[in-house]
This record gives sequence, structure tokens and C-alpha cells, in this order.
Amino acid sequence: MDELNQHPPASESKESATNTTELLHEQEHDSIYNDEHNSIYRNERDFAHNHERESVRNHEREKAEVRKKFLKIGGVVALVLIGLFTLPIPLGSIKVVGSDKVTVQDVEVAGDIGEPVNILRINRETLRNRLSKDLRVEDAQISYELPLTMVVRIAERKGISVIPAQFGYLTLDKNGQVIASDSVIEDTTVPMISGVKGGNILLGDVVTDKPIVQVLDYLRALDDDTFKQIAEVNIGDPDNILVYTVSGIQIRLGDGTNLKDKAELTAAMLKDLPETQGKVEYIDVNPSSPYIKTDRITVQPKSNKNNKSKPDTSQSDKTDTSKQNDNTSKSKQD
Repeated sequence: MDELNQHPPASESKESATNTTELLHEQEHDSIYNDEHNSIYRNERDFAHNHERESVRNHEREKAEVRKKFLKIGGVVALVLIGLFTLPIPLGSIKVVGSDKVTVQDVEVAGDIGEPVNILRINRETLRNRLSKDLRVEDAQISYELPLTMVVRIAERKGISVIPAQFGYLTLDKNGQVIASDSVIEDTTVPMISGVKGGNILLGDVVTDKPIVQVLDYLRALDDDTFKQIAEVNIGDPDNILVYTVSGIQIRLGDGTNLKDKAELTAAMLKDLPETQGKVEYIDVNPSSPYIKTDRITVQPKSNKNNKSKPDTSQSDKTDTSKQNDNTSKSKQD
């Protein structure tokens, strides 16, 4: 039995060898299958990774192309803008409104604007400051209108009076600055200050003589309608200032005090003239007792706030009474 155990039959040995061979074949087959499966998986994974990397690279290339396009466009735009702002390229036009005296050429000279005009090269604030130094200009505002128009709105510096000078006449604005000098009176719409003669006064100078300054205060206090009726102010006697209307009526201001009140009384009493009886000799605008003197009666203004008494009609009453007495005596004689 021991011999049999030590030396199994040949049939069993063959069967065992066969099983071993089959097992080896199966293991080899499994190994090959696993290798093929792993290879396929690796290929698929590599393909996915490669595809992803290629997508990223394509996306980066597209972004780079877009950046290049934007850079090219930006460069072209920058060059165009630089050319428009620096080169003498004709672009746009200038329009002046609000003034008949200030022209487009005046604006170009004030702003040192060369030809051809390029409104993009014009500094608005610099132009505005330079225009404000023009004696004809009170204020200047600059804006734009489509398509390409720079609009310069001028508020003219207006004269308020004219004074005689050594070689002609000087026009003063509301602040007493000389804004024009002419050999004859060019602006007849403003009153003349007489009784004084300007000395060595030049364009741009500011008059400081007290009587003239007082007259300017009076004229500034008048409303537009009343101002248009004033033709002359005589300051030959500063304590007895006389104003004359365009119709020749004399207005007595007295001295240079309470000029605002006197201006208000001037306006009110000129409005009362149509209701006044008789021919007006003069108007006294003394705030304490203003009145209108005619060849028949003396009338106090209706709008006088300080004195609301009725007009003095005693002279007219006496005239009417004397006429009645004359008529009565005539009837008795008859």
C-alpha cells in the first residue's frame, strides 16, 4: 500500500497533468484578457485625456485670437483718436448764439483756434476763460450739438450809461467798467451822464468817481420800462442831481442818498403822469414828500407808501369858484 501511495497509477498522473495544463491555459487566457481590457481602458483614458487637452489648447488658441483682434482694433481706435486730438484734421464747426457783436472769428482768436477747425482739440474751460476777458462778453457757456457742432452762447456785457470823455464818449456797464470808447454816441438806448467829463480813462478801466457811481446805483435800481424812459442824468451839482426823460420831463433826485427808494418813486410817479391834470413842470422824488408839479396843481403820487394823503386840489377849486362868481356877476348885470 505504501508503494501504491508513493507511486500512483499512470492514469491519475495524466489526469493531474491535464488539469494543470488547463489551469495554466485558463490563467494565461485570463491574463491575456485582463491585459487586453487594461490596454483598452488605458487607450480610452488616454484618448479622453488627449481630447480634453486638445479642447483646452483650442480654447486657449481661440482666446488668444480674440485678444489679438481686440488689440488690433484697440490700436487702430487709439491711433485714430490720437490723430483726431493732435493732428490738424478738419472736424466739426463752431456756432455763436446770443450776440451780434461777437463772431466765430472772435471766438477762434480768443481760443487760439487755428484752421482747419477741430472741435476735439479745443479746451472748453480755456476758451470760456479767455472769452470772459473780452469787454463785450458778460458770460460764455459752451456746449455741443449733433452731429459735430460746438455752440458758444454769449451773454453780452450791456452798457448802462454813456459819459463824455476827452476825445469822445465812454460806455459804462453796470459795474462802472468802460466797455467801449467812440468818437460819437453809438448806443442811444442808454442815458448819458452829463455835468462831468471823464479824464484819462481807458478801455477796461473802472470809474470810481462818487457821483458817477451813485448814478449807476440809481440806474441799476430802475425796472426795464422805467430805464427806457431815462435820457440823461446831470450831476453838475452832486447835491441836486437832475434826471431827464425822453419826453423832456425833469426829475429831481436831490443828493445821492436813498437812491433805491428814489428809483421806485420814479417808476411809480411816471406811471401816474397820464392821470395828471395840466402840463408837468417837474417831478420831485424826495422820499419824505414826493410830488408832481404841473402848471395847474401839485399832485402827490397814488402809490406813495409814506404819504397816502389826497392830491392838493385847492388851486383848482379856487379857479372853479372864481369862474362861478364871474358867471354870477354877469347874470346879475344882465
